[in-house]
Amino acid sequence: MMHPDTTTRLQPVRHAVLDLHRAMLEAERRAWQQLNGRVVTNAEMLQLTIHDPWFAWLRPLTSALVALDDAMMDRTVDTEAQAPVLMETLATLLHPDESGNDFQQRYFEFLQRSPDVAVAHAVAAKALAAAQSPGPGSR
Repeated sequence: MMHPDTTTRLQPVRHAVLDLHRAMLEAERRAWQQLNGRVVTNAEMLQLTIHDPWFAWLRPLTSALVALDDAMMDRTVDTEAQAPVLMETLATLLHPDESGNDFQQRYFEFLQRSPDVAVAHAVAAKALAAAQSPGPGSR
């Protein structure tokens, strides 16, 4: 089980990355709707997010969020060692790079065109940096 101090340290990261993910999904939804028509229900949006190739590039971030949630909620095994790996995965994903992998390239584009994503990115980057820095009493 993850130590309560680690869970407390990771909660702001989880919330910030969820907000970022939400902003990215909303921006992609708007773009998709411009080409394909209005998404009527949240259930329809969920199905598009899961199955439509348009949204496939977002899946690495979705998977990282699921892994973070699993580690924070898992009460059956010691998941403390997963925290640094999860933070590094998120730090790599959330590094916009026009020459990087598909996610990083698309993310770079999003930061240029969506103020909501840019603001959410700044909050997530700050939370991630705080979670990765040694806490009081660390060597």
